[in-house]
Amino acid sequence: RKVGQGGVGNQNKFAEDFAREVYADRTWTRWLCERDSDGDNRTNGLELGDPCCVWKQGDPDPEVDDLSLPGHADHSTSRTMPTCAPPSAAPPWPPRPPVDEPPLGRRERLIVGHAVLMAVAWALLLPTGAVASVSWRRALGGGRRWLKAHIAAQVCGLAVSLAGLAVGVYVVGDRGLATHFRPNEWEGGFAGSHRGLGLALCVLLALQPVAGLLRPAAPLAGERRSGARRAWEAAHKAGGYCLLALGAVQAVSGHALLADWVDDAGDLRFGGLPGLRTADHTLLLYFALLSAPLILLLAGLVLSARVAAVAPPDKSAQPEPSQPAGQRM
Repeated sequence: RKVGQGGVGNQNKFAEDFAREVYADRTWTRWLCERDSDGDNRTNGLELGDPCCVWKQGDPDPEVDDLSLPGHADHSTSRTMPTCAPPSAAPPWPPRPPVDEPPLGRRERLIVGHAVLMAVAWALLLPTGAVASVSWRRALGGGRRWLKAHIAAQVCGLAVSLAGLAVGVYVVGDRGLATHFRPNEWEGGFAGSHRGLGLALCVLLALQPVAGLLRPAAPLAGERRSGARRAWEAAHKAGGYCLLALGAVQAVSGHALLADWVDDAGDLRFGGLPGLRTADHTLLLYFALLSAPLILLLAGLVLSARVAAVAPPDKSAQPEPSQPAGQRM
């Protein structure tokens, strides 16, 4: 059982394992400790007094009786294995530092800016404009004040939405504007569909104020609305509601794309609620902003009901009671 400087001679199985594992630096390893070199159903560590494989070089020798030779199957200890800690248990990973986060790069910040601009436009400004025409006509006392609020909110929403579109095209448009909105093989069709639907929404949104300018004349006091006016109102409202619904779909798909784009590169965060990714914060911002138009909707309905309760009945049966006589909108 001799292990020499130049080689191995007349060695048993334990000597072969020893030469293979620790001869170079004389290190007692877990692999050698847990191995049963001689096949006697006793680990090398149990036979040498280190059953749990915790001894390391420099520690005192184990004070254990009934040791045996790990290279001879006919020379085995009568001791049994004690209960040891799991050998593969690894120390827990240190927690993520809460402050020393790598900052978002310029491109990632632009993508987040695109998401924020779209959230402001499609969750706050555009729904607020729709609410003004739905529940604030009577609440604002009639006249054209609701129309001015509607136009102001819609124009601001269109401007912010076009700014968000420009940022998105700029930051992802390294392959040129012509291919920006097409599905591609390295991102799949999902990213292309998000871009294509986003472009379609912005184009249709820009057509809404154009349609408002081309609307048929409103009836005068005592007149009934024409068929063209009724058709235009139905189409204008339905188009606006569909745009808002598709905007919510865009917000959800944009959240998934933003999570892949930004958070895959180190799970970056820039403050906010703990445990939430950057993409989660932008989606949370969308729904938080959306709550403001919903509150305005409920408030407008309540105020309109109060105004209707105290107002005298309208006997003229005019379809638009806020329309002054002799004035068309």
